[in-house]
Amino acid sequence: MSTSTSAIFSGNSRYSSDFQAVINRAVAIASLPITALNTEKTALSNQTTALNDLGTKFSALKSAVDGISSALGGSSFEASVSDPSKVSVTLGDGALEGNYSIEVLDAGACATSLSQASWTTDTATHNYQLSLGGQTYRIATADHSAAGVAAAINTQYGDKVRATVVNVGTNGQPDYRLSLQATALGDLKPDILDNGASLQSQQTQGVQAHYVVNGSGRDVYSSSRSVAVATGITFNLLASSAGTPTNITVTRSTSALSTALSGFADAYNAAATALDQQRGENAGPLSGQTIVTDLQEVLRGIATYTSSGGLGSLTSLGLELGVSGQMTFNSFTLIGADLGNSSGVTAFLGSSSSGFLKAATDAMNSVEDTTTGLLPTAQGAITSQSSRLDQSIADQQTRVDSMQTQLQLQISSADALIAGMEQQYNYLYGLFSAMQTTNQQYK
Repeated sequence: MSTSTSAIFSGNSRYSSDFQAVINRAVAIASLPITALNTEKTALSNQTTALNDLGTKFSALKSAVDGISSALGGSSFEASVSDPSKVSVTLGDGALEGNYSIEVLDAGACATSLSQASWTTDTATHNYQLSLGGQTYRIATADHSAAGVAAAINTQYGDKVRATVVNVGTNGQPDYRLSLQATALGDLKPDILDNGASLQSQQTQGVQAHYVVNGSGRDVYSSSRSVAVATGITFNLLASSAGTPTNITVTRSTSALSTALSGFADAYNAAATALDQQRGENAGPLSGQTIVTDLQEVLRGIATYTSSGGLGSLTSLGLELGVSGQMTFNSFTLIGADLGNSSGVTAFLGSSSSGFLKAATDAMNSVEDTTTGLLPTAQGAITSQSSRLDQSIADQQTRVDSMQTQLQLQISSADALIAGMEQQYNYLYGLFSAMQTTNQQYK
C-alpha cells in the first residue's frame, strides 16, 4: 500500500533530481513500518489458510465419526425370517441383535362398506357425515356427486378411511357406488350418513390383528399390522401362522462397521498429518501456536479412549495408534471381536450419548462448535487481528502521504528559489563574460 516515489517531483533547478532522490528516500524510510505490517498481514493470511485446511480435515473426521454411528444404525442390521409369507421385518435405529418369534393368530382385516344404491346427483339438500367406529365427522363438499363426495372424504379424513367410486354395473348401464375402507384394523363400520340416514351397506367386518410375541402366552391385539416388538424392530403381519410361530433372527453386518472404521482411520490420519506439518524444522504458518497443541490433544484423546467394559480400547476393534502418530485398521481383528462379542462391540462404541461415540462427538464439538470451538475461536482471533492491521496500515499510509505532500511543497519552494538564483547567476555571468570579451578586443 506504500505510495510510489517515482516521478513525484519535477523541479527547474539543476538539483531537481537530487531533490527527487531526497523525497524518494524519505518516503521509503517512512514506509518501512507499512512493509512490516504487510509482512505481518501476509503471515496472518497464511495462518488463515492453514486453519481452513485443518477445519476441512477435522470436519471430515467428524463425518467419519458420524459414519460409525450410522454403521450401528438400522441400515446395518439384517433380519432372517423363517416364513417370509407370514411376517416381514423393518429395522431402524436402536435395533439390537437377537432372536425373536411371533405367532400370528389373526393378521386382521380392515372394515369395508359399499353404497346400498346407485349414487345419484340431485338438487336436494344433503348433510353428509362420515361415521367410523361410533364417531361422526362432517363432510364439507359442494359437489354431491359420488366422485365429489369421495374426494372430500379422502382430503379431510384420508388418515382414517379411503373412499373410491366403483361401477358395479356395465359400460352400457353404469351403476356407480361409493366404497369405503377403514385404514385401521378392527370392526369400525365405515358409513356415510345423509341427513342422519345410512347410505352404506357393510361388506367386510374389520378385525384387529391378534398375535403372541416370543411365546409369552400373552395375547396382543392391534389396529395395525405393523407392530413394534422392540426399539428399532417392527414386525409386519402378513398372514396367520396360528400354531407355528415365525422365528426372526436380527444380526448386524460387520462389513458396514468395517468400512466405517477404515474411513475413520483415514480421516484421523489426514488430520494428524495436517497438524504434523505445523511442527518441526520446516513448520507451517501455525508453528508455535497453541491451537496446534490443543488439536493434537483432541486427537490423542480420541485415539486413546478406553472403557471399563469387555472391550477396553480401540485396539480391540482393530484400530491401533502407531509411534508415528498414524492409525492403522485391521479388519480381521474387528471380525474376530464382532463374532466373539458383538454386543460388546456395540456397547463399546455406544452412541451420541454413551461410549466411544459420545467421547468422539464431544471432542469434535469442542473443535467445531461455532461459539466455543477451538477452530472458530482461533479463526475469529486472526480475523480481528487482521482487521486491526488493515486499520494500522491505512493510518500509517495516511501519515506517509501527508509527509510526502509536505516535503514536496518544501522542496518545491527551495527548488524555485535555487532556480531563480541560477537565472541571476547566469545573467551576471553573461554580463561579465561580454565585458571581458570587449576589453580583450580593444586593448
